[in-house]
Amino acid sequence: MEEKLFFKNAEGLTLCGILSLPEKQATKCIILCHGITVDKDEGGVFVALTNALADRGFAVFRFDFRAHGESEGNSIDLTVTGKLHDLETAVKLLEEKGFKTFGLLGASFGGGIASLYTSRHAGKIKALVLWNALLDYLQWLKPTTEWGKKYFGKPAMERIEKQGYTEIGSIKYKIGQALMDDMENLSPMEELMKVEIPILFVHGSNDTYIDVEDSGFHDRAQDAEKATETTVQFFKAHL
Repeated sequence: MEEKLFFKNAEGLTLCGILSLPEKQATKCIILCHGITVDKDEGGVFVALTNALADRGFAVFRFDFRAHGESEGNSIDLTVTGKLHDLETAVKLLEEKGFKTFGLLGASFGGGIASLYTSRHAGKIKALVLWNALLDYLQWLKPTTEWGKKYFGKPAMERIEKQGYTEIGSIKYKIGQALMDDMENLSPMEELMKVEIPILFVHGSNDTYIDVEDSGFHDRAQDAEKATETTVQFFKAHL
């Protein structure tokens, strides 16, 4: 069973999420955090993961961060801190619905958000999964990958200075100076080192967006299926 929920974040923006429930009543809920430029379905892989987790008895909540999908917000104003506030609001909503035990998964840019949340809210998250996670923001501020060099680094800063924003990804998602400044002052990797719960890293050696040394898996069906099954087994063991 799925329920679409609309809820307000700390800044009054309306966010959208989908709560998926297993056949039997669940007290454990796994929250999925998508990457930048995409939405709560994460190109379909979050839908497949949700179904697999629900089949194993977990409730699953996937939601659109501000300025993504069905959620309100201006992408040029987007910041890491703002997305962190969105996740805090999502957890509070789920607590109000009676869930007491949480797992958390972050993909790509959402991996840094998930890591920061877990570090700053000790005891809230019992198990953390990171899919091709961006944990070192310098990798995009001073890019080394093909994708990073195309959309970030000095050229991107020059575009922001000239027109107030730069565009990333095939959909030309607009981001501004606020995100760059926030990334420069935050380090998910350092904060993750403080976390003392089970953590699963899933990362592909052919990833052209984020270096495997920094931590997705490549976008082939068999790789996504393997990541899904590994993730399900991990949550079964640690939640």
